[in-house]
Amino acid sequence: MSAQFLSRWGVIGVDGDDAVTFLQSQLSNDVAGMSEGQLRMAGLCTAKGRLLGSFFVLRQGKRVYLACRKETIAALVKRLSMFVLRSKCTVRDCTADYQLAFLPDSLLTSPMRIQWDEQGNATASLRSLHGAIPGFQLVAGNAQAEQAAADDQFEFVLQQLGIAYVSQPTVEMFIPQAINFDLVGGVSFSKGCYPGQEIVARSHYLGKVKRRVFQATSTGASTITAGQDVWLAGKENEPAGAVATAVNFNGQQYLLVELPVDDAEQSGAAFCIKNETGLIALNVQPPPYDVHQKGNVFE
Repeated sequence: MSAQFLSRWGVIGVDGDDAVTFLQSQLSNDVAGMSEGQLRMAGLCTAKGRLLGSFFVLRQGKRVYLACRKETIAALVKRLSMFVLRSKCTVRDCTADYQLAFLPDSLLTSPMRIQWDEQGNATASLRSLHGAIPGFQLVAGNAQAEQAAADDQFEFVLQQLGIAYVSQPTVEMFIPQAINFDLVGGVSFSKGCYPGQEIVARSHYLGKVKRRVFQATSTGASTITAGQDVWLAGKENEPAGAVATAVNFNGQQYLLVELPVDDAEQSGAAFCIKNETGLIALNVQPPPYDVHQKGNVFE
C-alpha cells in the first residue's frame, strides 16, 4: 500500500465536548449517528441551500476531521467559527498538523470505512473501482513531500466514482442535489435542521430533481476548469450547465458537469465549452449510478 501525499487537499479539525453536536447542526449529513469506523461525506450550505464546501468526514472521539479542498479551508473555518457561540468546541485549519495521502488500494474490504491506528492515523476507503477499493489516509505530521500527480489520480478516481466536490470556483454555485451529493451519501433527510435544510428537503420531497452531474471527457490542449459554462448545441441564449469538477489525467480531461437531466439524456445532444480559441467538444456519459433515484443509491 503506497501512499501518495496530496497538495490540493487539506484538513479542518473540530475539537471539544460539543464538536459532534455542533457539526450535527451545521452539516448536511448525520455526524452524531456515525461511528469511528465509518467514512461519510457532508456539505456546508448557505441559508439558500447553496454549497459553501464539501467534506469527507472522519470522527475520532470528541474530534472530527473534515477533509476538503485546501483553497476553501480559510473561508470554511471562518464560517463555521461564526456559529460556535457557546458550544464547547473549536474549529481550526489542521493542514499544518495532518496530511492527506491518496491510496490506489486502501486494502479495506468494505467501502466508506475507516481504520484508525495507535498513532491517530486513519485509512479510509471509498467505493469499489476496477476490482480495488481506493481511498486515502489521514496522517499526523506534515513532513512528507506533496505530489501534484497524486492529486490528479485521486481526483480522477472521484470523477470515475461520480463523486463531485466544491472547489474555490464553485463555492455557492450548486445545491447538493445538483452535484448528486444526495445520491453518493452526502445528505441525510432524517437528521434534522442545518443551514439550507428547507431548500434541500423541498427539492427532495416536492418534485423531480431536474439537474444532476454527469461524467464527461475532453481531449486537446485547452484546459477546462471548474466553474466554466457548458453549452448545448442549438441553445445559444444561455448556458445549459456548468463544470463541477475537472482534472487532467493521462493526457485527457475528466469532468463532472452539471446539466439538465432531460438535455443530458437527449439522443444526439452535443455539449461543449467555449473559450478564446473556439469550442471544446465534450463526450457526456451518465455517472455509475441512477440519476433518477432519490436519496443515497449506495445504501
